[in-house]
Amino acid sequence: MKLLLFFITCATLSAQIKPLVGTYLGDNQRNYYGNQAPSKLRVKWRTQLGSGKTTFGTGDTRTWKGAGWTGQPLVIQEGKEIYLIQGTLSHHVKKIRARDGAVIWSTSVGDVIKGTPTFVDVGGPAATRYTLIVGSRSGFGQHWRTGTAYSLHGISYTTGRKLWRHNSRATASNSRDVDASAVVLGSKAAIPLENGYFTVFSPDVRKATKGTGLPAPRISKQSLLYKKSDLALYRSELCCESSPTMIGSTAYVAAGVGRVYACGLGMFGGTSPKLEIGGDLNGTMPLTNDKHLLLGIEKQFIAGQGGVVKFSTGGKVKWFHPLPDRKWYTWNGGLVGSPAVNHRYQSTVSKDLACFVGIDGNLTLVNHKKLQTGVMNWGPRRLKQYPAPLVLDTVKLPQGSISTPLFVGDKIIVGYDNGMDLYQVTPAGKMVRLDRLSGPMFDATPVVWNGRVYAGSKNGYLYCLGN
Repeated sequence: MKLLLFFITCATLSAQIKPLVGTYLGDNQRNYYGNQAPSKLRVKWRTQLGSGKTTFGTGDTRTWKGAGWTGQPLVIQEGKEIYLIQGTLSHHVKKIRARDGAVIWSTSVGDVIKGTPTFVDVGGPAATRYTLIVGSRSGFGQHWRTGTAYSLHGISYTTGRKLWRHNSRATASNSRDVDASAVVLGSKAAIPLENGYFTVFSPDVRKATKGTGLPAPRISKQSLLYKKSDLALYRSELCCESSPTMIGSTAYVAAGVGRVYACGLGMFGGTSPKLEIGGDLNGTMPLTNDKHLLLGIEKQFIAGQGGVVKFSTGGKVKWFHPLPDRKWYTWNGGLVGSPAVNHRYQSTVSKDLACFVGIDGNLTLVNHKKLQTGVMNWGPRRLKQYPAPLVLDTVKLPQGSISTPLFVGDKIIVGYDNGMDLYQVTPAGKMVRLDRLSGPMFDATPVVWNGRVYAGSKNGYLYCLGN
């Protein structure tokens, strides 16, 4: 086995390695979804991802298949070959060849992986230079509070070898999982853990702390993303599931307690609340082309409706768009996934557009820079009214969705509970459906590259779709 890994490493490093989509929603701005979308959703191949067991509470064990929320594949180039990195509900991270779905390596981290890894080049020796930062649930077979919670992992991209792991401490939060994807700034990485701690660390195994078993990453600092006063309303639901968005050297994090924090990554950079909006904040915030953030709000812990808010980095709200209340699974309305924007692509439509899909299955297209004249909406906590964005079009999907859509130029790809749709946006701002794939459940966020859609489903497969 060691000899095989040696030859894999040598062959990999002989080709130039470049991340094309290197973390959730592209990069630190969370607004890039791949280079080119297709015009059809025909199945080109599918690869089985497997299944895995995971435990909730004091012993509710469930078996999940495939890939789930948020679960977006990474796209990595090696010479002329394209590879995908897919976290799975089978406990495994998999490296998969994009042209045919062949699995190159598969590594278990001990529990289901719901989120998306982050690729980082730490330099140094070939075997550990390219590292994947992988979050997972807290560890199958471990008590959620008294056991260990190795829910943050370092994995070698070239060989799949486990490099390091972090044990998330128990806090007042009811979770020690990691659903978020890390951001990288220089030699540091940062990620919110579901125990409530925003954690800045080194992903380089050479700086890790040695001990029994795998080493632990060196932690620079940790900041708590909830207050003691939050426990009265949120009780133990204090976890942070969203991925940070970087603006300069500051990470903006949507915490589960209805608050957005600005977190400095430097040793002396502080952590401060920037927006108090309420609700359960699960989604990741894309950076718009006018340096604002779009935030999805779930209908929980609030008197009003969930929806989408656009705000400045200083915390000033530009507009709020409410989404209908609807009881669906464990949710009551609003948005669980993330909004998407299109300004990083050339097309015939405006670059000021955004789209989002609520758990009620409404796909909404807005011009995020324009407001509806004279229209005001009550905010999530019904304490204040805010302007309404200019809504261009709304489409009702067959089912509700917690997935995040892709907005690639003038095309929108959106998954939902029993399929996936592909739309084209006209210059007049209308969404025209080009194709539909019915059947598979797509909770996970897809990615596109070279006219192909790659999407994990909870039916157990990773799909490659295209013309």
